[in-house]
Amino acid sequence: MGPPSGAAKPMASAGVAVGAAAAAAAATAALMARYMRAVRVPKLVCSEDAEDLQQLLLDEAGAALREPYWPHILHWHWTFSSFLAAVRAAPLPPSFRRSSEEQLLVLRDGGTVGLDWWGSVPVPTPAGGSIDSRPVALVLPGMANSSLSWYIRRCMERFARAGFRPVALNYRGVEHMPITSPRLGCADTWKDLPEVLVAVRAAVGSASARIVAVGFSMGGTILAKYLGEMSGASGIQAAVIISPPLSYPAHQQELENRPVLSFAMALPLKLWLWSKRAQLAEHLPEIKMSKILRSTSLLELAGTFLVCQGYTDVSAYFRENDPEPVLRYIETPMLIVAATDDPLAFPIPREAIRRNPKLLLAETDGGGHLGWAGWTTASMGATMAGPSWADSMAARFLDFHLHRSRSRARLKARL
Repeated sequence: MGPPSGAAKPMASAGVAVGAAAAAAAATAALMARYMRAVRVPKLVCSEDAEDLQQLLLDEAGAALREPYWPHILHWHWTFSSFLAAVRAAPLPPSFRRSSEEQLLVLRDGGTVGLDWWGSVPVPTPAGGSIDSRPVALVLPGMANSSLSWYIRRCMERFARAGFRPVALNYRGVEHMPITSPRLGCADTWKDLPEVLVAVRAAVGSASARIVAVGFSMGGTILAKYLGEMSGASGIQAAVIISPPLSYPAHQQELENRPVLSFAMALPLKLWLWSKRAQLAEHLPEIKMSKILRSTSLLELAGTFLVCQGYTDVSAYFRENDPEPVLRYIETPMLIVAATDDPLAFPIPREAIRRNPKLLLAETDGGGHLGWAGWTTASMGATMAGPSWADSMAARFLDFHLHRSRSRARLKARL
């Protein structure tokens, strides 16, 4: 004789609940196993005779390169990390910029850029020096980003805590910057850096000011190209580039092979150019807004204005601003931070990096494009809140090389 019919329903419900709990536990275990597979020590690529970089790995400053990187919980695919990074790139309202003060700089060709100083614009002493002796950290944002972007402000805050005087470079025409010449802020901004660095030194009142630099995404491309072109005359003591496309023609090919990604990347640029339509009509009347709005990819959009900036076509732009051929000439210690799942950094020129003892590549298994996690002070573990792992590693690397160069200078003076 079977159980009463009334008892069958609770038993069936209990069975369903147990089955659902078992399925949930199995799914959680699978997700945790996948997460733990991504917890890895960064892969390092450098020259065998990179003495300075080997010393870094032995120093406390290099601890993060010897220990596993813990990604945030949404690292499962590069699109999640990159989407969260894109959210952090959104500009904050100008009212949030109370912690910094911007200085406008008019360049020789009439273009205008901004130097946004954390705290306030330096005021030189009557004797021509500066009361503040902290080294300057020049921050170069990614494409169409500025010092109003959340991730840039977090980076500047982290650098200030590390003992630097951060200043972010706002490119020509980007976000709140006016367009005052026929050139827009893009990868050829490396040509503006000599004037920018002169202005930075003038602001702090010292021609021999210690300057380090960090570049994000396109900002990293700009910085690497500048350091390679200028070689030993760059005026920058150490550098870090984060998620940088370093093989620029191959980066163009990657964008062509990923039409959905290229379309998505074009959307914020359309909004930017639309907001500047009156200024574009004055300084770049050849650009047709209708063509900009109809473009279906980043490359097609770039083609609407790059010709007006002196390039024969889009491919010429990527060739002429390609950092890879000049990586061999870089004499500044430089850390390259990348993620193996970042399509916008593909392909990474590892052989060129190995040939230059001044370069160190650190690759994490996860992170996407600018999507590294940071650790919060509220015991929440790895999240996207606060300065990222890449920001902290950059601050440690730059501080290490500044102290090392000063020690060498003191030793040389005694000899």
